Amino acid sequence: MLRKFIAPALAATLVLAACESSTAPAATTSDDDFALVMFGEAGTSLENTMGPQTGARPFDGRSAFPPLPDSLQLTQAQRDSIAALRASFRAANQSTLDSMKAIFEAAKTAREGGSTREEVRAILVTARPLAEALRPKVIILHQAIRAVLTNAQRAWLEAHRPRRFPTPMGPRP
Repeated sequence: MLRKFIAPALAATLVLAACESSTAPAATTSDDDFALVMFGEAGTSLENTMGPQTGARPFDGRSAFPPLPDSLQLTQAQRDSIAALRASFRAANQSTLDSMKAIFEAAKTAREGGSTREEVRAILVTARPLAEALRPKVIILHQAIRAVLTNAQRAWLEAHRPRRFPTPMGPRP
């Protein structure tokens, strides 16, 4: 009798332990989102700074966080402020962003064409000097965008951040 109860209870416990405790949609940090690969979490601030992209997989930081819930949606003033910050950043760093976009597009094309991770990484490594020069500015942009958010919005994003961001391709010792 005890065996009939323990086996299903153990199975149910294992199933529940394997499930995510949160009902919120999981954020999918993609290894194909090259802004996140280059800049880690700060790469999320680059969304829309590299111009239009084709295909379903963005590479400019869009895949990092799930959208805010309805109760915490950005106001029009917040959207305008963030857009202005990104436009200013784009204007100040256009040539570097254009060069990075070209490299990211080459890496994306290679990835979609069946290249190995090592081959894609070799393409991305060519953007490392650009990323190293841009990193302090990206961090400042990221902090400025976070300052536009309310405390509740920042708390929600922190609570729903991906378990891991790609390790930024920082300087090599």
